[in-house]
Amino acid sequence: MNLGLNKRQKIIVATVVVTVGLLSTQLVDFNLRFRFLLGLSVLTYLISLWALKEGIDKLKAVLILILPTLFTLAVASFYFLLPIRWLTRLPVAIIFGLSFYLLLLSQNVFNVAAVRTIPLYRAASTVAFLFTLITSFFLFNVVFAFNLLFFINAILVFTISFPLILHMLWSLEMEERLNLSIISHSLILSLSLAEIALVLSFWPMVTIIWSLTLSSLIYVLLGLSTSYLRGKLSNRILWEYLGIGIIIFGIAFSRTYFT
Repeated sequence: MNLGLNKRQKIIVATVVVTVGLLSTQLVDFNLRFRFLLGLSVLTYLISLWALKEGIDKLKAVLILILPTLFTLAVASFYFLLPIRWLTRLPVAIIFGLSFYLLLLSQNVFNVAAVRTIPLYRAASTVAFLFTLITSFFLFNVVFAFNLLFFINAILVFTISFPLILHMLWSLEMEERLNLSIISHSLILSLSLAEIALVLSFWPMVTIIWSLTLSSLIYVLLGLSTSYLRGKLSNRILWEYLGIGIIIFGIAFSRTYFT
């Protein structure tokens, strides 16, 4: 259904609908929250597909919509942890709405750039990378907040990381088919993060440091992988990212608490 709207207007409509859905979490009973999160995620996917459907094929219908769907799930999951006050949650919802609108615009650029070269691709790629880090941080924060068993933490981190990394690596070339190199890189990076999450599950640290460490490692691993796949990986870039990784673990260790 086009409803006589152009693509930008449909993106605005999709943003309003999803933001209202986020606000409605205030009214959901605690026992129904997980079902509501699932429903909101499905709604996000469907309405984002409706807004961006022009020129979208089956592969892009999956890959391009990974980030909007998981971003909504991440913010909605974290939204429940906020104080039950409109004074707190309303500004967060407004920021989410603006962010979601920007995110859909960036995914629309990927949709168009897969067919022809456009100057906004670099900006869209930067936005997608930023939202990948934000999404992973929120989702990792929720995972660790449940204080689950170490192997469950690893499984969930892998499940979260794989689609986010796959989306980012695919967006480098946006080929019509997923090639083996993109899939293998995504699997290796996701498994690496899962293993690190397993180790960190035994590391006494507060939730926010746990999630910040893992999302920062996504930054390092994705930075190295994208440089390699673009053929731009040099010793300078390698040592820059390794230096960032060392700093991350230094901060994590400094924030360790002992009992």
